[in-house]
Amino acid sequence: MRSNQSARQDDAHQERSAVHPVVEMLKWDIRLQFRYGIIPVYVVLTSLLVLGLQLAGQDINPDIVILLIATDPAVLGFYFIAVLVLYEKTEGVLQALVVSPLDATGYLFSKAASLSTLAVSASFAVAVSEFGLSPRIAVLLFGVLLSSLLIVFLGFVAVSRFDSINEFFLSAAVWGTILFSPILGYLGLFNTPAFYLLPVQPLLITIEAGVRSVSLWKVIYAFAYLVVGTTLTFLWARRSFDRDILRQGDPGRKLGHGSTQSTGMDRWMPMPQSPWVGLLVTDAKNWLRDPMLAFAAAGPLLLAGVIRVIAPVITTRLAGIVDLTVYYPVIAGSMAVFGPGIFGFIVGMLILEDRDTDILTAYRTSPLSLNGYLLYRGSTTFFFSFLSTLPALLVVGLVQSSALILLGTVVLGALSGPVIGLVLGLVASNSIEGIALSKFMNIVLLGPALVIAVVSEPLQFLASILPMYWPVKVYVAGVTGQSNTFALFVIGVGVHLIALVSVAKLVVPKTITRR
Repeated sequence: MRSNQSARQDDAHQERSAVHPVVEMLKWDIRLQFRYGIIPVYVVLTSLLVLGLQLAGQDINPDIVILLIATDPAVLGFYFIAVLVLYEKTEGVLQALVVSPLDATGYLFSKAASLSTLAVSASFAVAVSEFGLSPRIAVLLFGVLLSSLLIVFLGFVAVSRFDSINEFFLSAAVWGTILFSPILGYLGLFNTPAFYLLPVQPLLITIEAGVRSVSLWKVIYAFAYLVVGTTLTFLWARRSFDRDILRQGDPGRKLGHGSTQSTGMDRWMPMPQSPWVGLLVTDAKNWLRDPMLAFAAAGPLLLAGVIRVIAPVITTRLAGIVDLTVYYPVIAGSMAVFGPGIFGFIVGMLILEDRDTDILTAYRTSPLSLNGYLLYRGSTTFFFSFLSTLPALLVVGLVQSSALILLGTVVLGALSGPVIGLVLGLVASNSIEGIALSKFMNIVLLGPALVIAVVSEPLQFLASILPMYWPVKVYVAGVTGQSNTFALFVIGVGVHLIALVSVAKLVVPKTITRR
């Protein structure tokens, strides 16, 4: 009797032990997401989105809300799983799993559960605020849950072979372009049956089914796809964990830090004497090897080309509802901050990498010095922002602009790049906080253009404390023939300089102390 009772107790103990590591990992994930701002950021962003929808009233098109849910909260796991995995790689957490009771299934479950809960909660808040609480919302939430699980597993597959966040984001851009292409069909710009092979298509269907009537066959297809797709992507993620996470050998290179193997370029490039030139040569060698810079440079130009093509099409489709030509100056002017936003993000993540690896600490006692390093990063950000913004403004078209207006707008836009990069790289504590902070930076980047479009002066000037307001404002003022354009340009330069000096005086000393 005692023997059987003891055996049952041992079995129960083993069962509890099998569950315990998963629970502990889930607690760790939630604490990590709170500590580094992922959950707080989404609480604030969702609150702002709900507030904006309430202020917009009943006039807002339901399709806009559907797209908002499908393109942000429902798929947030794709990017955040990446930074969490890369952080745990750096900290050695993943390597420790080899000898821990937690297996790959438990690890993936924890990540998927924590991030999907956040996605469902944010989607619920947005949907209920706009459409009210109804039984139909359950369809939307279940669709978001399955889609989020699938997207998290897919994000793990995408990031598992990388060791640097900057390397991952080039791959993520390709993944995102493919995954989100069904939105073109939803907008009526381009449609193909091939969209039904991509997970965002069933996501859009389930969200729409939670708002209004949708064909029954589409709902059956959507949930069947998501159930099967989630299962297959989990198996794929499990295989990637075994193959990539637990691999041994070269830890890989990081953008801006060089490779573990030398190349012919290393042999023929002489070692420079100047610290600035030395850092520039090091970056140049890595940029030539890494396609991230080429993609970042081409991104604004590609977007400008897309806007030039689709803006007239959308204008024609909405002719009976709204005259979009009135907003052409703002649409074109917003290109002035897109390129600086990309390069500011890249440089900000580079600074965070240098801080995480204590390279920033080493620069403090080197001939370059910490201030010299930050000046170098800011200068290169300005240079690349300028080079990417000028052709983008020329290509986007939509409105006529003089060379002087173009030049002034590009200069102001390029000044925004160092502000974004230095704030991101110095305010955030690590890459996880950097990605979370970048969500706010997106609002800071694009918010001023929206304010210029829909809010009249003088109330509009409340947004002028943000440096990114001024490139768009100067461009709009210039192309519409306002007489105060030059004065706006001078003020814009001053706001950017104040922002840069504030970073140097207030943020840099705290960063040094924190390290």
